[in-house]
Amino acid sequence: MNTKRLLTRLFAILVIFGIIGALMFAVVQLRYASRIHTQNADLPHVPYAIILGASVKKDGSPSSALRDRMDTGIELFKKGIADRLLLSGDDGAYHVNEMSVMTRYVRERGVPDDRAIVDGQGYRTYESCKHAKNQVGISRAIIVTQRFHLGRALYLCNQLGVRVEGIVADRAAYDKIIFFWLREIPASWKAWWDVNVRAPTSPI
Repeated sequence: MNTKRLLTRLFAILVIFGIIGALMFAVVQLRYASRIHTQNADLPHVPYAIILGASVKKDGSPSSALRDRMDTGIELFKKGIADRLLLSGDDGAYHVNEMSVMTRYVRERGVPDDRAIVDGQGYRTYESCKHAKNQVGISRAIIVTQRFHLGRALYLCNQLGVRVEGIVADRAAYDKIIFFWLREIPASWKAWWDVNVRAPTSPI
């Protein structure tokens, strides 16, 4: 096989994989895009608002992304849109203890302990959705996270049996936002694979 023919075949293979990757990304990001909301008034009443964990600062305070998610979820609870909050994140066994920060934050802002359910093994979005369905018994919810994350979160939860609407928790401009959007490309591929090909095991 001459060099020109080899390069042609390699290019064709790359194009095919590129198309497949683009389709997977589009399916994950767009399948439930109609369920993304920016206003509370557009949301139905639900039993739970699922607040997904995010990074914590070295001083033990929530990152701006995590703070905005919790403030958005607390607002849903106080307005009566969600009866309870499900706080789902890392209990410290995988990376960092997000749960102690999240539980303290919502408690200090008036959410009673019996209205804030804790899932400390939501190490990834897949686990958060799976546990919401299988361990907490949630069938309907609003999921709370930033816009760059919502497409994938909606896809995973709805595909795993939890009918969710999404509320955009962006209340500020975030550092590294371009990086976060770019990270969603491989994360979306993995989400599609996890749902349609092989379910992942917990990292713990």
